Amino acid sequence: MLFLTLILVMASTSAFLIFMDSNAVKNAGDQKTSNSLFEAKAAIIGDAVSKENIWEAGYLRLPDIGHNNLPVPTEGNFAQNFSGNSADVNVLGKFPWKGYRTGYLMDGAGECLWYAVSGRFKISPQSNYPLNWDTLGQLDIVDGEGNIVASNLAALVISPGTPLENQNRQLSADAYRNCRGNYEAKNYLDPFNAKDSLFGSVNYFSGVNDRVALNTSNTTFVFANNLYNDRFLYITVDEIFKPIIKRSDFSAQISALMDNHEFNEHLKVIIISGGKGTDHVNCEEISDSSLATFCKNWKEMLLLDELPPDSSIEIDGLDIPCNRVLIFGGTKTGAQLRGAADISDPANYLEGVNLTAFRDHSVSFNGNSTFGANESSADILKCL
Repeated sequence: MLFLTLILVMASTSAFLIFMDSNAVKNAGDQKTSNSLFEAKAAIIGDAVSKENIWEAGYLRLPDIGHNNLPVPTEGNFAQNFSGNSADVNVLGKFPWKGYRTGYLMDGAGECLWYAVSGRFKISPQSNYPLNWDTLGQLDIVDGEGNIVASNLAALVISPGTPLENQNRQLSADAYRNCRGNYEAKNYLDPFNAKDSLFGSVNYFSGVNDRVALNTSNTTFVFANNLYNDRFLYITVDEIFKPIIKRSDFSAQISALMDNHEFNEHLKVIIISGGKGTDHVNCEEISDSSLATFCKNWKEMLLLDELPPDSSIEIDGLDIPCNRVLIFGGTKTGAQLRGAADISDPANYLEGVNLTAFRDHSVSFNGNSTFGANESSADILKCL
């Protein structure tokens, strides 16, 4: 009896140790996945924020697609513009670790990370839509019940995890020796067969090795178990632009735009029209190409109003003589909306006395002369 009890104790202890060991392995794998995802995310945001020129800040590099439009395979590099990659469509590839100088980053399953970029945020080809703090990304995440986890994301970093049924991760070129495997997205992102998908959504696209979206609509990724073991770390628009607006040259560029002589002369004679008065604002009136680019991306924030003769408005606490007032609306507050259907409504850009004055064409405007990141929603005023 004692011998039998000893055997049972030893067996249960062994099972406990195996359970503990497997948990330790899983926890270590999860930690490695988490560390790699966060390092990749930091590299992507850091690069987008620290572009040398402020009018280039916010654009995201293309993922690694295994070549640079050459017949020679390469790994870890930013893709150049490639066939099928048209403006505003989402793209997907491996995380370009060599381009970001992070070293190849692997998840707990020993797989290199993948990376999806919203079409409107791509550095090439750049969107005709403006890129600013109100730009909506085109990537969404839902859970296994179809509930929205996150929406309108700028980018995703993805851990593919262990291979699932039918996924083939065999090495397709010697050049891929660090991350190994191949660049067929559905061999890494789930599920391999669309018939196994939830809600008709798979975690890859339909064009060019399943790496390019077929249209400019939002793409849904699924975060679930069983047929989906991908793990995500997402990048929001705010996470990109909150650091950008802290750059001193961001404030300087707003001032340069509002003070630009060519631009101001144009504004003094244009016909004020539309909800915000800026229907006829033309950034091409600015001969400085960099300032014109900045203007194109940020002119949605501009409002223009005609004031009664001999008017004055308050800027930085001082009364300033004014015939027309140019306003740069700050970041949205409260219930303000700035989707495509909302951008013509001044109430989505102005608040309080400035909204009332703009609607009544009165002189009770009150704001600052320069932009400050610590009060980013404050209106910036310029007398013309």
